[in-house]
Amino acid sequence: MFIKKKHVDYDEMIDEFQTEAVASLTKVENDLLQEKEKVADKIKESYESKIKEYKKYVHTIEKLSRTTSEANTHNILTEIKRELVADYVIKSAQMKILSNVFLPNKTTSGEIYPVKIDHIVIMRTGVYIIDTNEFTGDVLYGVTKGKAKEFSLILDNLFPFEEVQSEKTIVLRKERENINGLNVIPVDDPKKHVMTGAAALNQLLEKQLGHFSTIPILYFDHHENNFVNYSHSKSPYVFDDKPKLYQFFLKQLKEGNKLHSEFELEKIKNVIESLSIDY
Repeated sequence: MFIKKKHVDYDEMIDEFQTEAVASLTKVENDLLQEKEKVADKIKESYESKIKEYKKYVHTIEKLSRTTSEANTHNILTEIKRELVADYVIKSAQMKILSNVFLPNKTTSGEIYPVKIDHIVIMRTGVYIIDTNEFTGDVLYGVTKGKAKEFSLILDNLFPFEEVQSEKTIVLRKERENINGLNVIPVDDPKKHVMTGAAALNQLLEKQLGHFSTIPILYFDHHENNFVNYSHSKSPYVFDDKPKLYQFFLKQLKEGNKLHSEFELEKIKNVIESLSIDY
């Protein structure tokens, strides 16, 4: 009887321990869940704070960022659309123009920064990103040492740390004080900005619409000075006046594949406009 009573006592103790263990585990699980929720809330608050700061920054920059040259390019695009409609090449709804668009982009560390796109043209043949480059003086675009030949020493002095055969851009500007003087000015690669914008827009549109590819274009406003394009690069396309840009879009519309319907054009426009505000 004594042994039997001891077994009963042991069974009761085990049941009590199990009950306490279950209660403790439940408390631990609840505590962990609450901690996770607190961490998630902190991350969410931090993210929303960064987005708020980003939007505020973008809205401030938007007011200051559009240059006279970019406004002129917008007017050129509007005139090209008007002519294409007048010539019955397209309907008005088949060409949409967005200007001064800011898109959010992420660094490898997860930081958000704005990417400015000067102009976006949406047509049935694709989505075109246009970056305006304004220079006062004669512009030599896409020069390499091979093309410069005996004047390659100029490139050596202007770009001493660059790759030998990489393309360079140079602006030649006359000095105001000396009629025979000439300033030779090296320029950062104009392709970088438009290609960054194209990559950012591609990535954002792919998330919303699936596989997507944009067409980058460089437009040079050199104030009626000389412009020489030495580049053999197929991307981006390069133009420096309205007639050449008009002919490009005309050829695209007549010979290019029709990738998007009118309904899809409106959808793409709405997606881009929403992306420029929300991320």
